[in-house]
Order: sequence, then structure tokens, then C-alpha cells
Amino acid sequence: MVPNNPYAHVNEDLSAVANEARRKRRRRCLLSLMIVAGFVAAIIVLLSVTAGRFRTPKFRVRSATFGTFNVVRNSTTIPSFDIVMNTELGIRNTNFRRFRYRRTTVDFYYRDQKVGEGNVWNENVKARDTRKFNVPVILSSTNVTLSSELRNDLNGGVLPLRSRSRLTGKFKILVVIRRYKHVNMDCTMDLVIASRELRNISCR
Repeated sequence: MVPNNPYAHVNEDLSAVANEARRKRRRRCLLSLMIVAGFVAAIIVLLSVTAGRFRTPKFRVRSATFGTFNVVRNSTTIPSFDIVMNTELGIRNTNFRRFRYRRTTVDFYYRDQKVGEGNVWNENVKARDTRKFNVPVILSSTNVTLSSELRNDLNGGVLPLRSRSRLTGKFKILVVIRRYKHVNMDCTMDLVIASRELRNISCR
């Protein structure tokens, strides 16, 4: 005859209590993971929405100094110009995130005829900051169609110029979220020959 174990029911109760405790712990861990995952997902969604509110940076010509400055404008020769312009450009970032931009070119025009270009290299602008840098540009009338306008402008002492460019860059949030922006430059200005300076710079 097998003797009865007087503690059998006690062991079964303890085992049931332990199993229930483990199930509760698993449920709590699962619930905590779901809460954390939901919180992270909510943050990502919120940042994705707010990322679309980034303001487009401003890209424009600020000023210039000049090196070589050859201008021919008397009535007995063909009017022409050959000018080295050290152009100060500025990129203004009013956002609270760094703006990283790619290489691009800035084209300069005289009455819609291209007369020069300058290179802008990969860089970044800090949050709520303006990056200023110099770009050398050779302005030449070599490809300008001969007309009375060029002679008149040179004799009048003011060379109307226009600069155009398209800058592509991005803002980065939490490594995985990127918001791209395309920044257009369109500036008009007057090159005053006598004083060798840019005036009336207007950008839109």
C-alpha cells in the first residue's frame, strides 16, 4: 500500500501560485513593452508631422569685392568686360535643426545672357544661424551678343546682373527621418563700374 503524501496538496497550491505569478509578470512585461513601443511610435509620427514644418532657408548674394577689372567702353572699340568678382553669399537657416546642403553652382547673367558662374561646395548651416562664404566668379562678355545695350550700359557706368541657383539640402531627425528642401536663389543687382561695388541687391 502506497502511503499518502500529506503535503501533496500544499505543493500543488504552491506550484499554481508560482505559475500564476509568472503569468502576471509576463503580462506586465508585455504591457510595458507595448506602452514603450506605442510611445516611441507616437514620437516618430509627431516628428514626421512637424518635420514638414521646416522653413525653407534663404540663399542670396550679400556683397562682393573685385580683383581684375577690365572694362572697355569707348566708342571706337567693341564694348566688353572681364571682371573677377569675389562674391559673398549667405545661407540663412531659421530652423532649430542643422541644414546640410549639396554642391551646386551659382550662375550670373547680364540681360539673360550667362556671363559667369561660381561653385558652392557641400557644407552645412547650424541651427538658427547664417553661413557666409566667398565664391570667386569670372564675369566675361565673351559670349554676350553684341548690341547697343551693352555699350549703353557700360557708358552709363552700371552693369545690371542677375544671379540664379538651386540649392538642395536636408534636415535630419533621429537618424532615420530626413526632410529635404530645395532653396532657389534669384537675385538682381547693379555693378557700379566707377566705385567697383554691387548696389541695389534684391533677392526673392
